[in-house]
Amino acid sequence: MEQDFAYERTEWGVRIVRCYGTGSQVVVPREIEGVPVTELSAYAFAEEMEGEPPNRSGLPCICGASLEALFLPDTIRRLGRYLFYNCIHFSTLSFYSNIASMGAGAFTGCTRLSRLILHQKEGQSCLREILQDLRQSVRVDAFLPGESSLAYRLMYPEFFEEAVENTPARIISTQIHGMGLQYRNTFRNTQVVFQEYDHLFQMGKYNIDIISMIEIASARLQYPYALDGLARGEYSSCLRQHLRQAAAYFLEQEETEALQWLAEDFAETREEVELLVQAANSRGDAGALSRLLHVLHSRFPGKKKRFAL
Repeated sequence: MEQDFAYERTEWGVRIVRCYGTGSQVVVPREIEGVPVTELSAYAFAEEMEGEPPNRSGLPCICGASLEALFLPDTIRRLGRYLFYNCIHFSTLSFYSNIASMGAGAFTGCTRLSRLILHQKEGQSCLREILQDLRQSVRVDAFLPGESSLAYRLMYPEFFEEAVENTPARIISTQIHGMGLQYRNTFRNTQVVFQEYDHLFQMGKYNIDIISMIEIASARLQYPYALDGLARGEYSSCLRQHLRQAAAYFLEQEETEALQWLAEDFAETREEVELLVQAANSRGDAGALSRLLHVLHSRFPGKKKRFAL
């Protein structure tokens, strides 16, 4: 993947102005010419920007609809205003939690940004600020300092606002639908409060759609960071109740890892694993069926059933 950058020097380091390349994924370097890259300028990935810099690379600009994924280094401290304006295919952002400043409207129009890869640093975290700009369902995969394996995964449901007019009183009020905003408020001093996050599920699960329930429960159980026994029981009970729907959803989304976890670690009985096998068979997914049958026969050796595609 070939990349080039238009940039300028500031008193703090290097500010990226534009990116050029042959793909849809951008990896921002930690340094350019030995100077740390500390900032992305306003409109850097928007389709259009005022004062467009000359493109001396001969490569197409990665901006607007052409941007799909961005990977930032730990040196980035500032994100410019309207940075990703109308990047309609932008779906994955990897970043470090020590970003100190974000300009207004940075994520305007990024309706497909659904996966955040968070690398935690000591001190203040920018995660909540980013989440509050995204109203769609978002998955956060978090890595702790110095750790290479995933520490925890949190799912944040969608929410939307509706303006409601009270004509006689000439008042327009805003109503918020969905529990996504409540989940985005489970922070204290910029850090996630896991007990509050989990408590929302216990108190409000009947206000969450089944798919969101499955996503939240499976994420917390698969990566049980700071998960207490009461919350674990609530999540487990919900997921067992909707195990068939969970299998169908993970098969549809091609979430191989989650499906494998259901079969190998979550399912407690042969009947539960067989339910997963049946879901794969009904969908006609030969690869998933083969993997699940292997788990079934490994965990519960004995009489074999035939599942014909």
